Amino acid sequence: MEITKKQYEYALSRVEELLPVVQDTAPANDRYALELSIVADMVRDYEMQYHPIELHL
Repeated sequence: MEITKKQYEYALSRVEELLPVVQDTAPANDRYALELSIVADMVRDYEMQYHPIELHL
């Protein structure tokens, strides 16, 4: 699935909103924990595609 810059920016803002709400102890089926997982994956995928970090060993 191709993620647009607009979708990326929305997902990034949702991650910032959800981080203070979702605790480490939240159950896996918690509504906000699920949403955080999805939008965080979108952010990761977009950044890996358009802003990859190269490892120099």
